[in-house]
Amino acid sequence: MDAVTPVPVAPREQWRGVARILVLGVILSVLYVLMPLQTDLAWLGLIIGFAALLCIAPFAVKRAVTVSRSPFPMLAAAEAILMVVAMLIFGFSSVYLAINREVDQFEGLDTRIDALYFTVTTLSTVGYGDVHATGQLARALVTVQILFDLSLLAVSVKLLLGAARQGRTNTV
Repeated sequence: MDAVTPVPVAPREQWRGVARILVLGVILSVLYVLMPLQTDLAWLGLIIGFAALLCIAPFAVKRAVTVSRSPFPMLAAAEAILMVVAMLIFGFSSVYLAINREVDQFEGLDTRIDALYFTVTTLSTVGYGDVHATGQLARALVTVQILFDLSLLAVSVKLLLGAARQGRTNTV
């Protein structure tokens, strides 16, 4: 029976990965709070939100290469998946709040927290109903989000975990 070489464990690298995730989360949160989503510059929040959404696929592909070459591919994959989810939430929350500022498209969506709450309940497919789309533009965007969530998350997770498995076999 062949002996399996254990995957190296590096607590320092694991803590760095956790720190990177936390720092990125703080940066995205600060950007979300500072964006002019409820002012006359709401269009800027709309552009930033759409930019975050458009960057998800290229980010995931680029990170898959990084993951496959990482000495700790599962940690790198976890970081990338969390970042994809954060970009997804950040992007849709920004877009929803910005379009609701210009044209009343949602019932119960008045604050940034409402937009985050609605985005996460839609992402999780829970949909409590207290915040809901009323306008046609909002309903179209929510439909896009649901399809985007399902397909993009599935593809990203498969891509990143596949790269992590490949990276693990390369390091063993």
